[in-house]
Amino acid sequence: MCNAYGFNAPISRLIDVFRQLDLPMTWAEGSVPNLPPRDLIRPTDPAPVLRPLAPEAAGEGVVFSEIRWWLMPFFHKGGVKDWKALTTNARSESIDTTATFREPYRRRRCLVPATHFFEWSPLDPARPKGPKTRWRVTAAGEEIFFFAGLWDRARPAGHEGSLESFALATCAAGADMAPHHPRQPVILTGRPAVDWLRLDGPGKALLSPSPAGTLHVAAD
Repeated sequence: MCNAYGFNAPISRLIDVFRQLDLPMTWAEGSVPNLPPRDLIRPTDPAPVLRPLAPEAAGEGVVFSEIRWWLMPFFHKGGVKDWKALTTNARSESIDTTATFREPYRRRRCLVPATHFFEWSPLDPARPKGPKTRWRVTAAGEEIFFFAGLWDRARPAGHEGSLESFALATCAAGADMAPHHPRQPVILTGRPAVDWLRLDGPGKALLSPSPAGTLHVAAD
């Protein structure tokens, strides 16, 4: 489970990444946002996501917006605080069958830009609730990477207008992460990131552990 990450790169670098992918980027608010460095993003925080301009044609470009991290499904009609399920992460093994995630998987995929994420492991494995080490994880050779994400739009009671929110896809930990935590968020770079947005693309086949040597894990 990943419940903390950050995005410290300047917005100009994110623009460069999509320029290299030959994928136009537009802005939900109409202009390039002032995006300060954020070392720690936690559940319920608003955070940047990139969604296809046209869900059926991901190659036409992406739109940048900031929405809530902690997915609330379209079918939830109660208040925001009434949604108790911890839906910050979507397990890749059941992402296409779990009631909360199957519709977003079919229709509403996104990329979540990041420069690092955090995981914790107990100092003493025999005391899992004791003191923990915090690990900062980055992508080797990549300043910016993307989490495979899902988003949804709910209309919770008592909330003005709709509420857009997202979750991160997770999978079993790869070789770099496994000594520190049994799972990891799905990390994509380059063309696979664009392929994730394609509803007619590989889909779940992209939701795999990071290959050995592609993540750098250090005590924080």
